[in-house]
Amino acid sequence: MNYKILFVLSILILSAVFTGCKPKQEGSEDGTPKYSSIERLSKSQFAEGDTIELYGKKFGPGHGDQYLEFSGEYSEDPKYLSWSDTLIKVIVPKRAATGEIALKHQLSNNVKYTVIKGWLYRIIDFLVNISLFVTLLYIYLRINKIWKRKHEKEVADSQSLTGLFIYIINCILWVSYYILVEPDEKSLIDTSIYIFEGSIMFLIGTGFWVKGQRSQGLWLLIKQALRLERKEADYLLKRVFKPQNAEIIISILHQLAMIDEELDEKELKMIQAFAKDWNIDYSIDKLNKERAKDTENNFIRLRQSLISYLDREPPAEQAAHLKDMVQQMIKADSKITHEEELISDELSGIIETYLTQDSNLSRFHVIIVPQHTGHEAKILELLPDSVKIQTAGGIAYSIGTFYSHKYAEMICRQFRKNNLFTIVYSPEENDAVIITDE
Repeated sequence: MNYKILFVLSILILSAVFTGCKPKQEGSEDGTPKYSSIERLSKSQFAEGDTIELYGKKFGPGHGDQYLEFSGEYSEDPKYLSWSDTLIKVIVPKRAATGEIALKHQLSNNVKYTVIKGWLYRIIDFLVNISLFVTLLYIYLRINKIWKRKHEKEVADSQSLTGLFIYIINCILWVSYYILVEPDEKSLIDTSIYIFEGSIMFLIGTGFWVKGQRSQGLWLLIKQALRLERKEADYLLKRVFKPQNAEIIISILHQLAMIDEELDEKELKMIQAFAKDWNIDYSIDKLNKERAKDTENNFIRLRQSLISYLDREPPAEQAAHLKDMVQQMIKADSKITHEEELISDELSGIIETYLTQDSNLSRFHVIIVPQHTGHEAKILELLPDSVKIQTAGGIAYSIGTFYSHKYAEMICRQFRKNNLFTIVYSPEENDAVIITDE
């Protein structure tokens, strides 16, 4: 359908809605009163709480079940001070708005009046009138900003048709409310302006003006835009609800995949899947530059990365999920290398301790046993944070506890290179006492 024809039809439909919803004045077809007749008011301008008189004919001998309607607000006893066939004396009710007054049940003609409001009301009313212009200016600036770019596909794709459709329907409901339920001319105009804006944005979002797409038809363009939007619907949720410190998790997984100096294709796809879900830029080159050439140092760095992550106190559920990811990563390429086996138990033990807060899990201490006085000074110089302990074999220095015996043995080898007598010690087998200097 040609968009010009569509635009004209839309205008006609809106015109029919607005004119069709306008309340029909009660009375005879020629506009004369059907029953009662209000000839004049004692004053056409008054305030809430004022006393006014209505002069006319056939009001009836008394109030009965009849009432006066003040533009939607009606007055009941005891606000009626007197009621006769030709005169009604009444107190103007609260919330009465400028409009027309009429007699109900015994139908009458309508007589216009003006309600005088206080200075605060007049200021607010003035500002509301100004706000209609502000709304119009705001909508113009929004549409103007995007209108000159309506031919660009990126601009069209940036509009949410689903969101705009919901927005337009919601505005139409409010327009119906302002017409049928609580007449409000200013709100009606304001909301109608937003409907116009939403409709323009919706058309831009279909890609109707994008070069080469108009020939496809409006309905096909809408379906294409909705398909694209469906694919992107969870983008913001993933950004908002991605795991805490997700970048560190990706770094840990990459270090684990590279622990054997080989990034398997299945391992790569697994990391890329997590990075895509969490909208993280996964740069292999950048992460590889951070790794050391020495394999043993990479083990230590990976272990420290995990400890640093857990020091941030992530939710237990997230930490448990990371433990599962570590196991999946190791099994991803259908083979478990020596390096992966060595690090797997260590990482799992660290996470398990965090989850259970159990200090009694099996641990292995790496201790250095000084062979003479010079060794003790060298140990304190190299490892100032080491802990002095008393074992069954004498004085030793613990340089850390680990969850994998093989990992602990690897640590031992590093210190043996410095000619230090280093062994793996299990406190579960032999009691040890920490010695503190008094």
